[in-house]
Amino acid sequence: MDIFRPEDLTSDEQAILGVLCVGLPPARAAEDEHFRVDHVTAVVCSLFETGESTTYLDKDEITVLPVFRNRLREVISSLAGRGILADQPPGMPAPPGSFEAGLAIDLVNPDEHPAVLDRVLAQQCMEVLLRNSVIYPYLMERYSASGEIWRKLREQGYGD
Repeated sequence: MDIFRPEDLTSDEQAILGVLCVGLPPARAAEDEHFRVDHVTAVVCSLFETGESTTYLDKDEITVLPVFRNRLREVISSLAGRGILADQPPGMPAPPGSFEAGLAIDLVNPDEHPAVLDRVLAQQCMEVLLRNSVIYPYLMERYSASGEIWRKLREQGYGD
């Protein structure tokens, strides 16, 4: 197995791995499309490249533009080919260990939430993102909001 470091990856690869490591709740369960992994990754990449958050979002500022979705698919395929992510077939349950215990019933879309196989690298990529002063406020807000949503979901018995 190859060992990768964040500097071995493109900024897009770092972004998706870092976002996957944040611990976002499933957007469907959160009832908020702002928690979609493709949305958060589009905002992070946009902030990194332009300092603006909406470069890769449609006019509704939620929907990810097709050009970025295609770019994200290529990044996911590249990472899957190197054994860093597991690209999931549509409608299949996530593999064991890709979510917290009890959440493996959550269905994943390979364009939005692949399973991270290299957790150490993903953590390092999240740290790279958090060191960026433009990305930090946005990602910390998503992290904080995620914690509150996870708390509410658990109170409602999600994953039991």
